[in-house]
This record gives sequence, C-alpha cells and structure tokens, in this order.
Amino acid sequence: MTGPLIILAAIAVYAVFALVRPDKACGKCSGWGLRTRRRRSKACPRCKGTGKQFRLGARLVHSGAAQVIKYVRERLEQGRAD
Repeated sequence: MTGPLIILAAIAVYAVFALVRPDKACGKCSGWGLRTRRRRSKACPRCKGTGKQFRLGARLVHSGAAQVIKYVRERLEQGRAD
C-alpha cells in the first residue's frame, strides 16, 4: 500500500521541481552552447547554441499549469459577472 503512495509523492515532487526549474544544461555541450572541432566552433546542434534544454516532462507540467490558471481565471470572471 505504501509503494504506490511513495511513487505518487515522487512524481508530485518532480512535477513541482520541473515547474520551478524547467531547464537544465545541455548534455552535449555541457551548457556552453558551442561544439568545437579542430579550432572551429559552431552552435551545438542539440540546444541550438542556447546551452539549455528542457527537463523531461517540463513542457507537459507547464502546459498543465497554464490550463489550470486559465480555468481559474475564467471561473473568477464568471463569478464576478453573476
């Protein structure tokens, strides 16, 4: 019984973490944004030169949070109109 609760708690903690810190350093360029080869530098193909990548599930968490905020605002506006 406690196993599923621990898993759900871990997912909730990760979702909050992805909401607060959605990006991480790129694994290919180590956050530099550049790939060097024989004295030539060019933008990292994975992060396109930004040095950042989204964490796993961060886009999903942010879109869900945006939908919740939109729903709450609509409900508040609907309550004011009544």
